[in-house]
Amino acid sequence: MPALLPTPPPRPTATTAGFTLMELLVTLAILSLLFALVVPNLGALVPSARLQGSGNIIKRELDWVRSEARIQGKRMVMEFDLDRARWRIVYPPEQRLTRDQDLSTLEERPDHWQELEPDVVFAGATDARSGMTSKGIYRLIFDEYGFTADQIVALKLKSDAEQIWAFSINGLSGRITVSESEQGELPTLQLVNEASF
Repeated sequence: MPALLPTPPPRPTATTAGFTLMELLVTLAILSLLFALVVPNLGALVPSARLQGSGNIIKRELDWVRSEARIQGKRMVMEFDLDRARWRIVYPPEQRLTRDQDLSTLEERPDHWQELEPDVVFAGATDARSGMTSKGIYRLIFDEYGFTADQIVALKLKSDAEQIWAFSINGLSGRITVSESEQGELPTLQLVNEASF
């Protein structure tokens, strides 16, 4: 019986190396479909990110102001210009810039107005005693122990007034609770009387 010779392995052909034109066209069609679905929704994410960004900056500054009031044993104030979409920290008189000083003599935190992000405005502010206000200057005051009244400050988008980002401040604990709404709902505070304790 004759000996069997081993068969050589098959040679690679031109069709097994690389992609076919059909595979490339299908891949491009799938990518185009994904971009068509994702890109229009990116526009909705950017404004809400601005809203959250402005709110988080103010929230961080509120924590700092409360802490400074307690550490220094001095009354500290944050002012919110509800008409012009800006805010600032108001320092005690002995920490403010006098005529014979320049900015380099103060801390790194200036007491000038800080603008909110573009398209972000104040929806309003309130404490438990007065109703929601959306005009004028709203003052949030921390006493020398870092306490304040329970308060709410709310932000919204100019382009979409239904998007609300608000934070509630618990005056005694200093805890800040964030709430978001896409239906334009503002949070409310309940007045707690002395008899409740």
